[in-house]
Amino acid sequence: MPKLQENAGETRRPDTSAPRGAAVSRPLYRSSWFALGVLAARFLPRGVVRGIGAGSALAFAFFRRAHAAVVARNLRLILDRPVRAADSRNVYGNFGKAIGDYFYLGSRSVACARGLIEERIGYEGLAFAHRQGKGALLLTGHLGLFELGGALLSSFGFSTVILTFPEPDPNLSLWRSAYRRRWGVETLEVGEDAFSFLAVRKKLSQGKFVAALVDRPSPTSRVSVRLPHGRLPVSTGILYLAMLEAVPVFVVTVTEKPNRRYRVWCSPPLFFSDQGSREEALAAASRQVFDLLVPEIAAHWSQWYQFVPLEGGGIPG
Repeated sequence: MPKLQENAGETRRPDTSAPRGAAVSRPLYRSSWFALGVLAARFLPRGVVRGIGAGSALAFAFFRRAHAAVVARNLRLILDRPVRAADSRNVYGNFGKAIGDYFYLGSRSVACARGLIEERIGYEGLAFAHRQGKGALLLTGHLGLFELGGALLSSFGFSTVILTFPEPDPNLSLWRSAYRRRWGVETLEVGEDAFSFLAVRKKLSQGKFVAALVDRPSPTSRVSVRLPHGRLPVSTGILYLAMLEAVPVFVVTVTEKPNRRYRVWCSPPLFFSDQGSREEALAAASRQVFDLLVPEIAAHWSQWYQFVPLEGGGIPG
C-alpha cells in the first residue's frame, strides 16, 4: 500500500534527521507555549508581535549556528548565486514574523485573517473543481504562512482537510486542530499505514479539498525530484490517491508581500493518469508538481522555512 507523505499541517516541528541544534526547539512544541503565544498576541499590535517573533528567531539562529547552517545548505539547492550568512538570517527573521502572525490571528476573527490576504491568483480552477464535486488535492511547501490558505478556502465554501502527522505533544495536535476549526478547516491526523491511506481517499471521494506538504524528504520515498542544484527524495503516495480518485491536483503557495499582506497563488489544475507503469507515472507526476513549486520557492526563498537537511538520494524521477 502506498505511503502518505510528509506532514501537511505541522508548524515546522523538528525532524529526527535534523542536526542536534534542531532538537533544542522540540520543548517549544507544546500546547502551553502556543496558547501563551496567542494570549500575549491578543493584547499587542500586530507589528509588535511580529517584531518579538523575528527577534526570538534571530536569537535562536545566532546561538545555534549548526541549525542556521542547514538553512544555508538548503538555500544552495534553490538559489543561482552564492548563499551568504545574511540569507539565513533573513529566513529566520521572516519565520519569526510568520509565527507572530500565526499567534496574532489565533485570538482574532476569521475575517481578520482573510483581510490579510491582498492578492489571490488562480481561483478559477479551484472554483471549477468545487463545482464538479469530486474533490481536489492541494500541494504546497514550507513556504510563507501556508496555514492562512485555509481561511481563504473556507470563505469560498470549499470544504478543506489538512493532513498532519502527530505533533511531539498530543495536546498540541488537539490545539492546532481547534485553531484551524475556527477557520472552518478540518484536520486529519495520518500515519504511514493503510488505514491513513483509506481515510484520505474517503475525504477525496466526499468532494473535499485535501491539503498536504511535499517539500520534505520522505523515509518511504519512491522518487527523487530535481531541484535547481540537487535532488529531493519525496513520497508519491498522495499522488497515487489523486490518480485513483481522478481528482485534479493544484500547487498552492501563500507568501508575504512587502506591505506585510499576503499573496495566495494557485496553479492551473494538473490531471494524472495511472496508465502504464505506476512508477513511471508517479515519477512524471512528481516532476510536474515540483516544476510548478520550485519557481515559487526560488522567487520567495527568504520565506522558505526548511530547517531540516534536504540532501539525500532516491530513485531519479
